[in-house]
Amino acid sequence: MLLTETELRVAELAADATAIDAIAAVLGVRPAEAAGLLETVYRKLGRAGGA
Repeated sequence: MLLTETELRVAELAADATAIDAIAAVLGVRPAEAAGLLETVYRKLGRAGGA
């Protein structure tokens, strides 16, 4: 399954160890929405969690 542009940006930021609050600020969304996007990325990539 392909990632959307936003999901790809979230994945790139997370790979650089960017905090959820900072990811949210970059995207202009609430931290909860950024966290949800990151969960979607993990799910699409077949990962159970973020650790």
